[in-house]
Amino acid sequence: MRFISLLQTGRLTAAGLCMAAAIALPGDAVASNFRVSPVTLTLPANRPIGSLTITNGEDVPVSIRVSAFRWTQVDGKDVYTPTDDLIASPPIFTAATRAPQLVRIGVRHRVPNAAYRVMLQEIPGPATANGVRIAVKLNLPLYIVADPAAKADVAWTAWRRPAGDIVLEARNTGGAIAQVTGIAHRTGTGTGGTSTVLSNAMGVVLPQSMRQWEIGKHPELTTGTPLTLAIRTADGEHEVTANLAAR
Repeated sequence: MRFISLLQTGRLTAAGLCMAAAIALPGDAVASNFRVSPVTLTLPANRPIGSLTITNGEDVPVSIRVSAFRWTQVDGKDVYTPTDDLIASPPIFTAATRAPQLVRIGVRHRVPNAAYRVMLQEIPGPATANGVRIAVKLNLPLYIVADPAAKADVAWTAWRRPAGDIVLEARNTGGAIAQVTGIAHRTGTGTGGTSTVLSNAMGVVLPQSMRQWEIGKHPELTTGTPLTLAIRTADGEHEVTANLAAR
């Protein structure tokens, strides 16, 4: 829940991201504490220039490398490919103790509606005297927007694989991203209706792309019948109907 709250405020703390990893390690683990704002870059295609502010909350300087990946979706999965489309200045820097560091992001090759991931990766320093030091990597989305008025247009389908697992597929034919934060199955209406969570996995459906959610077997859902899905997005919740087919 803390991670979601940080996203909503537009700031992301690296220590919060690696908390689970720290718990899993034996002995002591130290995670860097640096804050990044904003957590999403949305740049107009006619002037694709933006910036990130990284604030180091550590008592020692932290060295960070910036790299870029083109973000596409193939067969319903996210694919990250190294690219030189983006320019980061500086690409490598040392953030001073408790001081902000500005990183400017520019686009060398302008591709309308392209999506990227900007990676901020800590360059590992020496281990602490009492344990292991965790090198943090943050993965931030960057979108090139051709038309600020464009909307997502998503159609949902569902099918059951021969082994019994169900796949939900969202195909976006619009000109903007669709950010999905949860999927539930609805039965009945009004106060007598019920809602069963199918997935809380957050995901983005890129423009002119398709993304899939694998939700398990759910034997209570009958193949060949329509499903009423409650799709929770960044813009609110809405219902869609998808027939559960067999493949």
